[in-house]
Amino acid sequence: MVLRVAIGLGLIGYLVASGAIDGSRMLGLARAWPLSAAALLLIFLTLLLASWRLCLLFAGQGLRLPLGASLRLSLIGALFSNFLPGSTGGDLVRVYLAARPNAGQRTEIATTLVIDRIIGLMALLLTPVLIAAAGGRFIPGADSLRELVLAAMTGWIGLIAFLVIGAHPDGFVRRLVTRVLGGTRAGFHIERVFESIRAHRNSGGIVLSAFALSMFIQVLNIVIIQLILLANGASSVSWVAALLTPFGMLANSIPLTPGGIGVGEAAFETLFLIAGQTGGAEAILSWRVLTTLVDLFGGGLVIAGRTDIAVLRFAGSEPGDQRASDRREPAR
Repeated sequence: MVLRVAIGLGLIGYLVASGAIDGSRMLGLARAWPLSAAALLLIFLTLLLASWRLCLLFAGQGLRLPLGASLRLSLIGALFSNFLPGSTGGDLVRVYLAARPNAGQRTEIATTLVIDRIIGLMALLLTPVLIAAAGGRFIPGADSLRELVLAAMTGWIGLIAFLVIGAHPDGFVRRLVTRVLGGTRAGFHIERVFESIRAHRNSGGIVLSAFALSMFIQVLNIVIIQLILLANGASSVSWVAALLTPFGMLANSIPLTPGGIGVGEAAFETLFLIAGQTGGAEAILSWRVLTTLVDLFGGGLVIAGRTDIAVLRFAGSEPGDQRASDRREPAR
């Protein structure tokens, strides 16, 4: 952890020393406070929508997660993302808090949280592809960004292939796992994972709604960065910044430093320079300041002991994992 923090702070120090980060520009967050307030409100809205998305996915399992509990889970996860490696580090905390008090359905809860993250990642990868297709003529030097867009499209297709083929509940991967681990404790839980995936596949409308919410969240993230850029002195909105924001957010989630600090700033600055733009590092650092203000609510919840997350089963529901759940778990 000390090494990770040192790397992150070292990257920030390098960007400041090289002039990539101009602290005077970041004072725009205070000077242009209406823009900062709007960005802060949208940051909270993204958390609220992500919480709603998780509620929908749990409903596809025949499980009920109240929106208030889901929002608390998101706020606490966002708080711990500031201290754990990568911006996705808080996902481990979310899995722990949601599964801990819900014995008997922990595998399904953990699987749903992973699927929630995968759906978010799919939206993150598809967003720059759609922006490039819609606004390519407005993006100077778009040729230099073509490889990035192609990589995003390849990653999106790869995720689709993984979900359709590798994670197919009746596919060869499941048959192979059953043959190798059948009758063991690990095999029992993996079987429940596949049954949980089957439940999500059988509720396609819910999954599509969750994906639509994820796409809207990505649009809001782009708007947030645009507001921050304007507060930091940009003269107008930018198609280039809109295209680069998803790539920068993806780099920020790499589990290298706590909260992605330093890594996100270096990635944004590099991406912006590739496109002949400036202000990338300052934009993500300003975004980090604003998100930290929202994350403090998660800290308040932890201090108040509001970490209890109850997941209930709908009365009369027949979740897709029922067959695996009803089987006797192999002895330890």
